[in-house]
Amino acid sequence: MESVAALNSWMLAATMVFAALTGIMVFLAVGQSKKLVSGLFDDLDTSHQRVKALEKAAEEIRRELLQTQQHQDINQLKLKLSKSSTKELTQALVDARKRMEIAEAAIKAHQKEEKKSSDPSETTEYLDLELEPEGGLSESQREQLIDLLDPGPKGNVDIFCVMDDEMSEMTAKQLEEVLTADGWKTNGVAQSAFSNPPKGLVLAVNSKETAPSYASFLQRVFSTIGLEVSAIMENKYREWSLTIIVGTLDG
Repeated sequence: MESVAALNSWMLAATMVFAALTGIMVFLAVGQSKKLVSGLFDDLDTSHQRVKALEKAAEEIRRELLQTQQHQDINQLKLKLSKSSTKELTQALVDARKRMEIAEAAIKAHQKEEKKSSDPSETTEYLDLELEPEGGLSESQREQLIDLLDPGPKGNVDIFCVMDDEMSEMTAKQLEEVLTADGWKTNGVAQSAFSNPPKGLVLAVNSKETAPSYASFLQRVFSTIGLEVSAIMENKYREWSLTIIVGTLDG
């Protein structure tokens, strides 16, 4: 009996030791599992943060690419507009030159026709037409002026007449009317007082360098229809502008 009791005691002790070891192993396993689970959550959180960072970086890259593309589109549009403006300006210059050549050819042809019908002893290359006694341009001069101006260039002119001179004012208004109808820009006719009024028409510019190209064209046209024309350069006149002064005229 004593042997059986001792055996039971040893078996009970062994069982308790085994149970204790099992409990310890279970505790250690549970702890290890918690650490693994915690590590997995940490890894998932880190991965999530990295994904967000990558998405943010991708968005920044996309935005920069979009801005770059927009800048390229804007630059291309500016380049197209610049090329278009350059072509338009070049074409306008070519058209103006063609109109000038046509106008000069018309003036020369008109002068040749008039020289053929004039006195052979006449040395001037321009027509010797005079204003009619009642003042202003004659009907023939108006018609010639309209014909000669039509193919030529257009521009801006300021027109002045001699104050209290009816013939000067009438002629200035007639010139203004014809020029305006032909497409020139004017500010009407202004009267000006002169201590020594000029004779005929005076074309005034600021300087030779800033004189508009159409100044010489008008000078030839006015001379061709028989008006006395002279030119002056004074810095009191606006740059890149032409002033027509209608002085005293023989009636």
